[in-house]
Amino acid sequence: MNSKQGEPVPVWVRIVFWTIAAFYAYGALVHVLNMLSLTGFSWLEAPRKWQVLDVIYLALDLIVAIGLIRGARLSIAAFFCAALSQIALYTVFRAWVLDVPAAFRRSAEDIAYLDTLVTFHLVTCLAMAFASYFWFTSDGADT
Repeated sequence: MNSKQGEPVPVWVRIVFWTIAAFYAYGALVHVLNMLSLTGFSWLEAPRKWQVLDVIYLALDLIVAIGLIRGARLSIAAFFCAALSQIALYTVFRAWVLDVPAAFRRSAEDIAYLDTLVTFHLVTCLAMAFASYFWFTSDGADT
């Protein structure tokens, strides 16, 4: 992983990227488990919008996880696309996401968990913005 000038990226930036990559790899695993119907509901019977979101976020999560580990700049754009769109889904479009047939309605505890995910995405956006700035402007100090 190199900075814009071809110098090594600071160690702490790599740690932030790898940590976020691990979270997004876990997210990809959750989407795979959803698709395999191993998370409490039949994926083939799930609302179409949930199926589409699983496919989209599986792809984004994989691009982020693999890209951050490999040092691909595309992964930063994919990260912000995934994180900001999920913040929007869990806040502004929450009613749309949760407007599903009775068999798929979520418990109050599950719905409250969405607030935790919003906080997670906000924190990782801040960490990624900060780390990305140093990645793009690194002076080569490997600290």
